[in-house]
Amino acid sequence: MNIRNYNPETDYQGIETLLNSEGTFGGQFDEARDTKERLDDLEVSKPGSILVAEDDEKIVGTVTLFEDGRSAWLYRFAVQQENETEITKLLNEKALNTMKERGHTQVLVYAPQGDQHFEERYVELGFNKGNNFTAYWQDII
Repeated sequence: MNIRNYNPETDYQGIETLLNSEGTFGGQFDEARDTKERLDDLEVSKPGSILVAEDDEKIVGTVTLFEDGRSAWLYRFAVQQENETEITKLLNEKALNTMKERGHTQVLVYAPQGDQHFEERYVELGFNKGNNFTAYWQDII
């Protein structure tokens, strides 16, 4: 298993497939956030912002690292079900080390409210559960 930075030349199709998979824990493809152009632009403007887990040249997990100088987030943390625990731990370890190197002392992650699987995932990784919030969004055209 290899954890590495996203490569715009070779990795997009694997991430799109992972995010579109009904069996993926951690998010589904969203046209507003997950297009090739969006991922490529993020990686070019902020290198090392998208991590991928690769096993036998197949993308089996991904997480995006968002930071704005004030806070750090793990976003679009998607992992295939097969070997999920191992992949999740490796991606999380790399993400936390990267954020620590960038000067952060805390990392946040969203999870669907009431989803026992995600609660177990993040507690097992050492996250503390905060208050339940609902995300709001608005399309801007």
